[in-house]
Amino acid sequence: MSSKPSAVIVDIDGTLALMGDRNPFSSYGVGKDLPNAPVVEVVAALYERGHRIVLVSGRSEAARKETEQWLTWNLNVPVEALHMRGLNDSRQDAVIKQEIYRRKIEPRFEVLCVLDDRNQTVRMWRKLGLTCLQVAPGNF
Repeated sequence: MSSKPSAVIVDIDGTLALMGDRNPFSSYGVGKDLPNAPVVEVVAALYERGHRIVLVSGRSEAARKETEQWLTWNLNVPVEALHMRGLNDSRQDAVIKQEIYRRKIEPRFEVLCVLDDRNQTVRMWRKLGLTCLQVAPGNF
């Protein structure tokens, strides 16, 4: 049994938030995304069971304020951390998220599972030995 607190890693675009027709590679209009109600409910239930919620997004830091506002309006549970892509960082999501995991999450938390949609990141999480629940097709 680990002495680290339990956490769930959750992606935002395509997982927690439904982008509609918005370009997944653009941060413009992220505040207008709709909540993915089933995923929001699962995240709330996991939080109620005592797991910390750690968000890891491919969104740029440029969208932090709008993302935090969206989370306040739509998630309704406290977030332990919101990790986002650095400004002008165009590396693949899987590379960025693995780096965030290794540096900021793995040392602090015992990860119960990950919720994500994008195939490349789902493969990466599973390669790291984490249980990843793929919430939608994500071949982009």
